[in-house]
Amino acid sequence: MKLGVSQSYLSMEWPLVKFLLWALLLFVQIHERIACIEDERMGLLELKAFLKSKTNRTEPLLPTWINDTKSECCSWEQVRCNTTTGHVIKLTLSNINQEQNYEDTWYINVSLFQPFKELRNLDLSNNRIAGWLGNEGM
Repeated sequence: MKLGVSQSYLSMEWPLVKFLLWALLLFVQIHERIACIEDERMGLLELKAFLKSKTNRTEPLLPTWINDTKSECCSWEQVRCNTTTGHVIKLTLSNINQEQNYEDTWYINVSLFQPFKELRNLDLSNNRIAGWLGNEGM
């Protein structure tokens, strides 16, 4: 008789345990914060340094892009990341050099974009870029 009561008791608790496990998994998925990929964070900082060298800006360029391991690059201005993988998927870098002489043009090094494995959208409009350079020592 005791055996029948124990089995009945267990069969009633098992659905509750399954429900609680699913609820915990869902909670973790919703609240999990995807951090940006370290190689991509470093790539963004290299890109910022390159862009800074090509501009005449008197105001800070991309001030949220800082070299601090605690800085979350997916929350930096002009950067959008995939919420599942943490990879950079979009960079909006238009009008970076607003103070540029209209006659000045420059070339961008394509190797600066190699770290971004899932980059799908890149906006470099209104920067007076004349073209692209191949893999230039990066």
